[in-house]
Amino acid sequence: MCNRRLSTGAALERRRLTTGRGVVVACLALTLSVVPGLALAQDVTIAPKLAAGDEFRLALVRTRDNSAQPQQNSTSRTVISVRVTSAGADGYVLDWVPGETVVDNQQLAQNPVVMAAVEAVRGLRFRLTLNADGELTGLANQDEILPKLKSMMDTIVQQILAGIPDDERTAMVSFMNQVLSPEALVSSATREAGIYFGLNGVSLASGEVAEIELQQPSPFGGGVIPGIFRVRMDSITTNSVSLTTETTYDSTALLRLTESLIKQAGKPIPPSELAKVPPIDMNDDGTFVFDRTVGLMREVTMIRRVVAGTNQRLDRWEMRLLDGPKH
Repeated sequence: MCNRRLSTGAALERRRLTTGRGVVVACLALTLSVVPGLALAQDVTIAPKLAAGDEFRLALVRTRDNSAQPQQNSTSRTVISVRVTSAGADGYVLDWVPGETVVDNQQLAQNPVVMAAVEAVRGLRFRLTLNADGELTGLANQDEILPKLKSMMDTIVQQILAGIPDDERTAMVSFMNQVLSPEALVSSATREAGIYFGLNGVSLASGEVAEIELQQPSPFGGGVIPGIFRVRMDSITTNSVSLTTETTYDSTALLRLTESLIKQAGKPIPPSELAKVPPIDMNDDGTFVFDRTVGLMREVTMIRRVVAGTNQRLDRWEMRLLDGPKH
């Protein structure tokens, strides 16, 4: 899409047909339906300007804040190195390599299981494929990456099962196998890339808003999670573009998913107790600054909030372009 313009509707419809990805989840397939009547004048398209051999680095800061388990609150920092291995009319292939992750919570940093998960992706070369619009379409070396991810998760699962009573272990193993399916592992491992490239292919005019109805497949099966995604072009200058996104998810569907997960874990909730479960609200809010000169996001922030009664969990991803692209 570097040499042509797409309207907002066309760009987002193309996303549905080709990638099924977006910033709202960053790692899950989405079915998008675009509202009609969007303005087309003075559109600016979010698209990369990459060439084979280009290299750039991103600083990733990940924050987790859980009111129910404050002892696990933490901030981690990772530098990601990216190299363009090929670029052409059909798209791009990138090597995405996470570096060392530094965790500020010393309790977690001294937990061997937690650090095993953190270290599992250090130095791994994720070969990402992007289409001509710069949308993330897949992982080219999945056969290489997946066994390494699975080996790491097997270690963690064994640690979890060690504390599970024998009569509950079979159900828990079945549950963990579903939660840690190959698709789920790959999606989780490429989540940050999905966020960073999530708005590529979108074309909007200054002040324009697109509202999209989502039918997001549950990562664990059993139906979809409806939602509403909005993206707004806040400002346009010669050198940069600023956008904001907002996604809200259907509370009833989230509650059904929670109930399903508990049942799969072998601990069904009696109807009398299920009635006491508070509503679950989940929303994602993103801010993006796109550098029109280099064709990359200069800054990205994504915040997911999940609220259930008095408990709240916040996950925050911040990515900043450190340098590049350069040959």
